[in-house]
Amino acid sequence: MNDDFELTEKRILSVFNNAGLKKVVSIRRLPGDASNRSYYRCYLDNDRSYIAMVNASSDKAIVSEEIAEHSKDFNELPFINIHRYLNQLGIRIPMIHYQDEKEGILILDDLGNDLLGDVINTKGISPELYKQAIDMMIRFQVKEEHIPNWCYARLNRFNGNLYEFEFDHFIEYGIVKAGVELPHNLMSKIKRLFHRLSVLFERYSNIFVHRDYHSRNLIYFKEQLYTIDFQDALIGPPHYDLASLLRDAYVDLPEEFVEQMVEYYLSKSPYASPGFKDIFTLIGIQRMLKAAGRFRYINIAKGNDKFMKYIPRLLQRVKRISLSYSGDPSLDVIVEVLERLV
Repeated sequence: MNDDFELTEKRILSVFNNAGLKKVVSIRRLPGDASNRSYYRCYLDNDRSYIAMVNASSDKAIVSEEIAEHSKDFNELPFINIHRYLNQLGIRIPMIHYQDEKEGILILDDLGNDLLGDVINTKGISPELYKQAIDMMIRFQVKEEHIPNWCYARLNRFNGNLYEFEFDHFIEYGIVKAGVELPHNLMSKIKRLFHRLSVLFERYSNIFVHRDYHSRNLIYFKEQLYTIDFQDALIGPPHYDLASLLRDAYVDLPEEFVEQMVEYYLSKSPYASPGFKDIFTLIGIQRMLKAAGRFRYINIAKGNDKFMKYIPRLLQRVKRISLSYSGDPSLDVIVEVLERLV
């Protein structure tokens, strides 16, 4: 047992003691991503278990490393704030049993290990589970003006600058640090395209967006889906979370199934519009390129290579979609770039 784990274990035990819960008999760290949070399953002497979410810092300004648009002072951890809002909407989320903001530790429901991605990869694609995920998404897709002022999602938005930051992140880590040198004219063309798309996407930013709504942040528990990892919620376009779900880095969904789920969303959403599918396609491309750049960044900056295996699949998918999409011929430049990468 290393020193870091022993220190964290002592912190967790202290929080459980302060919460007045039963004696903890064992603690096991759960596999996670490369975020500033870690998760531990804590077993009690009454055979019940909880999840301890441990922030790397107790700083109340903890949000995604990728969001640096604001310098607002938070009065509470963003997870707690967004949790309160989603709970008011009746969204299925893990209950917070105790919070120690000084330590940056929350005690949450243990919803088990059945991530949607694991269920799909084991049992096959389930239209009913995806419809359930879409129904939940539609419930939290509230327009900005109807979101209370205290909700931290209102403090940040997917504007052109944030989209361009994510595109630039792909250029830096997905292209340059992948060892690929683009000709100057091709680099200029891809940057112009990314700028134009960023300006276009910003026009649609007017609703609550989870920002990471995919198969690893949806848990199947007692026949229902629950969502987690929502602390980076912000104001963005209705297409974004749908693209995050259906253009998932971790699950390969047949194109016919994606189209069926988009149609299902449009049949129920108040944000259906004639051009919705076009923006969905383009934002899906942006989301996948962002993920590919992010995965290489995690490998380089954090020494975590477990996401690298998803990059070829993402780039091949972007290439295929770009080739088949007739709504914007300028996507040819993406194909030209990706032919040098995959």
